[in-house]
Amino acid sequence: MPILGFGGLSVLDAHLLETVARGTHSRKKIMIPLAVVVACVINADALTALLRQATWLVAGVIVLIVVQAIAARLPQPRVKPVVFA
Repeated sequence: MPILGFGGLSVLDAHLLETVARGTHSRKKIMIPLAVVVACVINADALTALLRQATWLVAGVIVLIVVQAIAARLPQPRVKPVVFA
């Protein structure tokens, strides 16, 4: 069931930028406003911060893998079973 907007039209068909591609009968009119929003939100500072966080995440995962590999090679202490008399 479509979500109705103004005038009973579907919300996805009631765009402000509807006249941009009127002659093409494009069904991807939602892409223009989404591209504008994404372009405004993602700037160079945000992208740099995202890449910095991703770098730290990858480095942390690599350190955890190395620690697990080293821990697997270390000798494990043997625990003697407790005998109740």
